[in-house]
Amino acid sequence: MLRWLQKNLGTLLLSFLLAVTVWVAAVSQADPILEQAFPQPVEINYIGLPEEMLLLGQPPETAMITLRAPESVWRELVIEDIHVEADLSKLDAGSYRLELSPRLDIKPARVTDIDPAFVTFTIEPSASKMVEINIITFDQPALGFQAEEPIAEPKQVNVVGPASIVEQVHELRAEINLTNRRESIDQQVPLIPLDSEGNEVEGVQLALEQVRVVVQIKLGDFYRLVSVIPIIQGRDALEELGHYRVTNITYTPREVIVFSSDREALDALPVFVETTPLDISDQTENVERRLPLNLPVGVYLVGEQSVLVRVTIEPVFKSITVTREIEIQGLGPELYAISSPSTVDIILTGPAATLDALQPEDIRVVVDLRDYEIGNYQIEPQVLVLPTDLVFEAPIPSILDVEITSSPPATPTP
Repeated sequence: MLRWLQKNLGTLLLSFLLAVTVWVAAVSQADPILEQAFPQPVEINYIGLPEEMLLLGQPPETAMITLRAPESVWRELVIEDIHVEADLSKLDAGSYRLELSPRLDIKPARVTDIDPAFVTFTIEPSASKMVEINIITFDQPALGFQAEEPIAEPKQVNVVGPASIVEQVHELRAEINLTNRRESIDQQVPLIPLDSEGNEVEGVQLALEQVRVVVQIKLGDFYRLVSVIPIIQGRDALEELGHYRVTNITYTPREVIVFSSDREALDALPVFVETTPLDISDQTENVERRLPLNLPVGVYLVGEQSVLVRVTIEPVFKSITVTREIEIQGLGPELYAISSPSTVDIILTGPAATLDALQPEDIRVVVDLRDYEIGNYQIEPQVLVLPTDLVFEAPIPSILDVEITSSPPATPTP
């Protein structure tokens, strides 16, 4: 038997290799091996960084992975089965170029390529320090007002970050705009970390992104804020006839600042000052005027030297009824016409001033009998209104009975 094995060993080995080859070919045909890139980027996990250290340099967050695996494995493969890690546990402060380590939770499969294969970064120790807040104010409050020194609460804020960057932070700046302010400021203001040359420092974290800043704004010692009252004269006379009425009075500013070198003169002022009078007794439309203020000697207005006053004047509308005789027009020769009734009533609506000034000839009612022959007709009269700002409805009655004859109508016996 041993002699037979020795004699046929080569044949047996060849047969075995052929069998394995056939089996591998059959398996490969049924479940072929595929090498291709995974379609999604895989997150890179930076592990083992000591708590007192910080990772700098913006290393990549994801990598593209190429895998070699049977088709059946590819069908089951999900992104949670793939891990890419950078182990930082044994690294001290410094700059590094570290190879990434891929790991798979599914088999049989292996990683054939990873992009990027290496990551570059810097590790620095973390540091923190308390930095003073510097409040910068821009422009000035309104004329006559003054701002006190701004106050920040708190006065310092802790800055945390890489030691080399934290060391650069010289101040935390809060900026406040005082342009034309009249009221005190109490608001949250964002902080800006700056170096000693005034450049913004990036890459640090602040314990507070905003702080409360208070700036007291008040009038100067020789200034005073007073209310304004516009003096309007002639309103009763304007409205007495019932033609026009005042519907609104507005003015700006409603408060003004006055100045005097005599503090006693300022203190003696009432809480309001009046404008010079504006007479509207003969006005029929809106009025807009700039009026000066009546101020005591030695007291002066700060800024604009007048108050803009607007008075809205509107016409009063009403309705009246007028009666007019019918006017016959266009009647042929040797023809006579009788209208029944001989008068109509007309309701007019419009400005009271126009209605009160109405003359008889301003409103006419005519019947045009041009081309009409002898007979009885029902005709709609035409109302002619001369004032264009009046409106009217159909006359009452709106249809007239008109008789056309060849004989003059009988004259009533007295």
